[in-house]
Amino acid sequence: MSVHGVMPSGWSSPVGRLLSQAGLGLLSWVVPPALVDEALAVAGRDERRFRALPSRLGVYFVLALCLLRTKSGNATIRAMFSQESLPRLSVLGWWPPASTALTKLRDRIGVVPFQLLFGALARAAPTRNRPWSHAFGLEVCAWDGTEVEPADTAANREHFPPHHRTGVARGPSKIRVLVLLSCGSRRLLGAVTGPLSQGEPTLAYQLLPRLHDRMLLLADRCFLGYPLWTAARERGAHLLWRAKQNTPKLPVQHALPDGSWLSTLHAPADARRWARNVRRNKQRGHRPPTPRPINGIVVRVVEALITVTVDGVTRTEKYRLVTSLLDPAHAPAGQLVALYARRWTAETGIKEIKTTLLAKRPLRGHTPIRAQQELWATLIVYQAIRLLISHAALTQNLDPSRISFTSARDAAEHAITTTPADTSRHLQWVAQDLCRQLITVHTHHRVYPRALKRTTTRYPHRSKTPQPTSTKASYQVHILPTAETTPPTTTKPTPHQPRTDLSSWHWTQSL
Repeated sequence: MSVHGVMPSGWSSPVGRLLSQAGLGLLSWVVPPALVDEALAVAGRDERRFRALPSRLGVYFVLALCLLRTKSGNATIRAMFSQESLPRLSVLGWWPPASTALTKLRDRIGVVPFQLLFGALARAAPTRNRPWSHAFGLEVCAWDGTEVEPADTAANREHFPPHHRTGVARGPSKIRVLVLLSCGSRRLLGAVTGPLSQGEPTLAYQLLPRLHDRMLLLADRCFLGYPLWTAARERGAHLLWRAKQNTPKLPVQHALPDGSWLSTLHAPADARRWARNVRRNKQRGHRPPTPRPINGIVVRVVEALITVTVDGVTRTEKYRLVTSLLDPAHAPAGQLVALYARRWTAETGIKEIKTTLLAKRPLRGHTPIRAQQELWATLIVYQAIRLLISHAALTQNLDPSRISFTSARDAAEHAITTTPADTSRHLQWVAQDLCRQLITVHTHHRVYPRALKRTTTRYPHRSKTPQPTSTKASYQVHILPTAETTPPTTTKPTPHQPRTDLSSWHWTQSL
């Protein structure tokens, strides 16, 4: 067989030309062959001769495995070709490969090409200032973590150790995933993975290069801390993070008219050292030392009581939010509290990945390489579907949350055999169809009670909550006024820094 170079247009042999048409159908508009070939070349997984199973076909096969979650590997490779292509391939001597050959193909490709593909699709793109995507002139984003279960094999248990309690491993193996997404379009801006031994704040440092100065980042209680806060502010991003009720201590230093106040988030090591000197001097009978400047950054604190009424049942909870937006005239406290509710879109995006794409099942890969490969491929498929939804919403000037993710996934699955020549025409029809199948009731004013997970101990566990899984709710926000004031601090906020340069591969359409 003659030698053929891998080119975006395909291979010169008849079999190669037919194999080059296999892809993700409609989603190949987002993940084009040229981008796949470049990722393979950068990772060193491209080939200089024609194979019966080329690497580009292997990349699309793994992506199709995540799109067609319920199908086997042999059924997936057959579904990637149209009914006309398979007979033509069989005449030329090419038959759908066995599962062993597909497994070897996956091992030959590895994980790096999928990480490069995801990085290219997750690059920052120009976004229009829309009410559902921006607030105070900034793009609203959020990050949050979850755990994904790999296949229960000895290799996966060794590479992805489970939770350890009192020195004993309990529960299945898990992979921790931290994602950064845009709250408006719910497209991913970055993702990192790691073992359970690395917490979400630790993994968050790897996502800092994805932050920029036109972003407002929302985060849950576990992320607030001086090191991560200052590192995120050095990237230029503004922050709105929830704080625990008692830690860190944020005393009132300057009360603001809207009920919020200015405080200082101190460096924990410096604050502990100062408190230790105070205690030591008191024990020796000396007067406490004169307070000296402690490393810190000025923040604005908002406390509010949020009352939720569901079917006549009322529940009230206190929220404490910390933000880098210091001007109450530009960002009132009531709007900040209402804006923090958008953080739940991160939970929604994670739910779509684990429930809709993974179908609440463990990853299929029996080795760590295949498990990580499948995980990154799932993130790529999710990103491609989200970009398809954003394109459809842009044609009708709609909020992307009005378009069902499941409907877009089904449309991409049904169009998996669409040829590149028919992609543009079919894309226009799918965009119009998705805009007609809108979600009639917004989910912004509904609640989803957190169910109690199954315990990993041998003791009986409590049953899940008897509350309905989804129901309408009403909310009331009451800003708590400050109790006392002290002179304002003189510490200056961390200045903005320009964002880093992006790669040549990025999503160029304004969303």
